Amino acid sequence: MKIARIIMLIAATSFPVVAQTSCPLQPTLVKDVASQIAISLQNNSGKQVASYTVGLTFYDVNGHAHAFPHQFTDSVQLTTHGRRTAIWSSPTAHQYLFPFAQAYLLEATFTDGTDWADDGSKSCSVISVEE
Repeated sequence: MKIARIIMLIAATSFPVVAQTSCPLQPTLVKDVASQIAISLQNNSGKQVASYTVGLTFYDVNGHAHAFPHQFTDSVQLTTHGRRTAIWSSPTAHQYLFPFAQAYLLEATFTDGTDWADDGSKSCSVISVEE
């Protein structure tokens, strides 16, 4: 059973999960290194991003989820089809050194005044293998 969970998590690292009708700002990589969280994102919206908020969940070797206690928000002018790697310092990060990390988009606001919010599915996400 543990092996099946690990295989499922590893398989999920190969492809970003996209279940909602559109994912305007796709996380493409997440890393937890030296008390810093780094998340790379790709703007797929066709609009300029003004700000966004992401959440994190870490998974241990048994597949148990460990929700990170903080969300991260960035206010940045990210152009259409632009890419960004945001890095946040967090003293809590060293407590979450698990083998798998999932970053997911919670909400995005665009410079035209529109916004996007996750429907609870965490479908705009990526799971990365931590080193």
